[in-house]
Amino acid sequence: FALIDQIEQGKADLQTTIKQAKSKILDLAIHGKLVPQAPNDEPAIELLKRINLDFTPCDNGHSKKLPNAWCHCRISDVSLSLLGKTLDRSKNTGNLKKYLCAVNVKWGIFDLATIKEMRIEDTELERYSVKDGDLMICEGGDVGRAAIWTYNSEMYYQNALHRIRFKDNISAHYFLYSLMYLKSIGIIDDVCKGVTIKHLTQNAMDSLIFNLPPLAEQFRIVQKIEELFSVLDNIQKALEV
Repeated sequence: FALIDQIEQGKADLQTTIKQAKSKILDLAIHGKLVPQAPNDEPAIELLKRINLDFTPCDNGHSKKLPNAWCHCRISDVSLSLLGKTLDRSKNTGNLKKYLCAVNVKWGIFDLATIKEMRIEDTELERYSVKDGDLMICEGGDVGRAAIWTYNSEMYYQNALHRIRFKDNISAHYFLYSLMYLKSIGIIDDVCKGVTIKHLTQNAMDSLIFNLPPLAEQFRIVQKIEELFSVLDNIQKALEV
């Protein structure tokens, strides 16, 4: 029994190490230390100016010194961010449509075991639609929890979620991993409203400062994160056998 206890403790210690390793990988990633910079990449500030002619640089926020081609931005600088439709069965009219709520969004994945329906007018379909590549972020509950919609099926969303639709091929996955990091260090919870029940309001969302690398580097970072996470996930699965 003592040996079994040692083995179980060893598993627990290794699981803790895996969690810490993932956190360190994200830390390195969003501070420009996970992959080398390429001198020919277009600087992120030029990307932002191209997307938004009236772009105003952000303050440094929580970040450490960034590589030269990086800059700071807000989610509103690189995307269209909108809350979903308010669920009110006494007032909503239209046809029944499947919709996502906060319980369907897990970190990095969707749980579609239970999908509800609500009435949506034809004139609202585009406004509340969820499309391939949209980053869905929880407004309440586990605030900031997010996943990227990768399905082709028709889907809509309620106001417990933010829908982030990125501009100019900005990497949704890079921002997903950035959110994971900001959540892990408490930044997201700090900006949320509410004493007992936290809410990531639109204003709170817009107040978050992100470290933005050049477009090409965003994809190199995501590729390296997923490569390293895959190794750690395989170790995690082996521990669960």
